[in-house]
Amino acid sequence: MPPPLATSRRWWSEACRAGLDLLFPRRCVACNDDLLSDDSEAPSISICSPCQGKLELIDWPVCPRCAAPVPATGGVTLDCNHCRGDKLRFQRSLALGSYEGLLRQLVMRTKIDRNGVAANSLMELAWRRFESQLAELDIDIVTAVPMHRWKRWQRGVNGPLIMARRIAERLHAPCWGEMVRLVRNVPPQVGLSRPARFRNLAGEMVVGPSYHLRAARVLIVDDILTTGATCSEAARVLLRAGAAEVTVLVPARTPA
Repeated sequence: MPPPLATSRRWWSEACRAGLDLLFPRRCVACNDDLLSDDSEAPSISICSPCQGKLELIDWPVCPRCAAPVPATGGVTLDCNHCRGDKLRFQRSLALGSYEGLLRQLVMRTKIDRNGVAANSLMELAWRRFESQLAELDIDIVTAVPMHRWKRWQRGVNGPLIMARRIAERLHAPCWGEMVRLVRNVPPQVGLSRPARFRNLAGEMVVGPSYHLRAARVLIVDDILTTGATCSEAARVLLRAGAAEVTVLVPARTPA
């Protein structure tokens, strides 16, 4: 059970939110329509029911390690071609949906939304779907993929860190959001080939010296999983620093 202080804070937070909703009706972050009282089961999901219905949520066989779609025949799920060729350092990944359509638009919104409405809403949807699986993993620490301070200054927002903090609240686990750091501002991954993405980040991350993992089970949060290169390098340094295993959580997985 959550500690009494956490319960009290949550009660006040929900009470304040209810009061603000009366004065300033909440709007859907996707279509900007007013949110009705029955638009979502969770008041922190600022996505209306019609827009939630447009999200390409994963309901097909996926690789448990990288969340890429995998063929299934005769009730048997075949091996993942990507994981056969890539040496991914994380043990598993959980992806809410496919990076296309409205979900893609919402993920892109997390990169500019300083209020964190889109990021928090996507994490609430992820929590609704993966609550039992995450509970079984007994996560000790939540963190986010690193963002260089220069990019953080340019954007004015760190979407993965916002999402990491939200899911940590739900797990009642500490969020060491900036535990993994980039040693330099590496070139963007966009446009690089699959092998180049792994080379681009090799050796470019470190775990801060003040963090002691001691066989911790770590959850890394990112916004999009493509090749898994970013999360894999983060997992590598976390395992080297003493983590027992690393799980990845993202709102979107690119179609393979």
